[in-house]
Amino acid sequence: MLKIRLWALLGSLLLAASFGVFSTVAWLTADPPVIDFSAARPYAQGHALAITESWINGRTTTLPVADGIDPKFNESASGGAHRTVKSISAFDWRRESVNGRLVETQYVLVDAVESDFVVVLPFVFDGPTPVLAAYPSIQPTRLVGPPPALEYQDVAALLDQIPAPVRERLDQWGAAYATSDGSTLRDLADDTAATAEMYRGLGGFTLVASPEIRSAVQVSQGVIVVRARFIFLPQNAPAGITSDFDLLVTASDTTKPRIVAWGAPGSGPALQPYQNRSR
Repeated sequence: MLKIRLWALLGSLLLAASFGVFSTVAWLTADPPVIDFSAARPYAQGHALAITESWINGRTTTLPVADGIDPKFNESASGGAHRTVKSISAFDWRRESVNGRLVETQYVLVDAVESDFVVVLPFVFDGPTPVLAAYPSIQPTRLVGPPPALEYQDVAALLDQIPAPVRERLDQWGAAYATSDGSTLRDLADDTAATAEMYRGLGGFTLVASPEIRSAVQVSQGVIVVRARFIFLPQNAPAGITSDFDLLVTASDTTKPRIVAWGAPGSGPALQPYQNRSR
């Protein structure tokens, strides 16, 4: 009887071990789970917070970025925002399909002693890992524009066709946006129905140099969307912070072009004249 019980116990242990081995093999050989991007969950939020923290402090990010995006961000040329940051928190997020690719836009609120602002980061999902699709864009709070899409790919660049008056207007816009010169921003938009108080920028920054035009797309005769890279210098800081914008320019083929709207990288196709005017 004792031998029978011992054999029964040994058989049970061997059976349990076999199940364990089979389970382990099945787990190791199974395909990774497929993320359901239709779920109401911000998959890139952690990446956005980590990248913003690196971007603000002028450090290299170790997280995936798209081709053409420098993972060093502000490490070499810009040096970070030089703000006394109290907190960095998730503010909002959007998701959309652009040319068959999923784009999730994260809005991160940076609460600093000097001023608060929103950092806008577009991510793509070519696989299960979020990939930063464009340079972060710095926006004033309460003026968050349309969700950014992808870099302008498969579009013929018009960089060699950008006339001097447009370049001059971009210079003027960058300077006014940095200092939150509402009067100049309104005048550049030629928004005669608005007051200077209805337009605002960052405040507390200055434009370091002329912006670098990254791409341009013609919408119609005299109307173009320009992507430009600006470097803004915070007050009492040794270096600036790099930020990209899409800007809607009308009358671009005249001597007095107008910058009638702006937003984060990729928002160009959705920009509407005077959308940055506060009501």
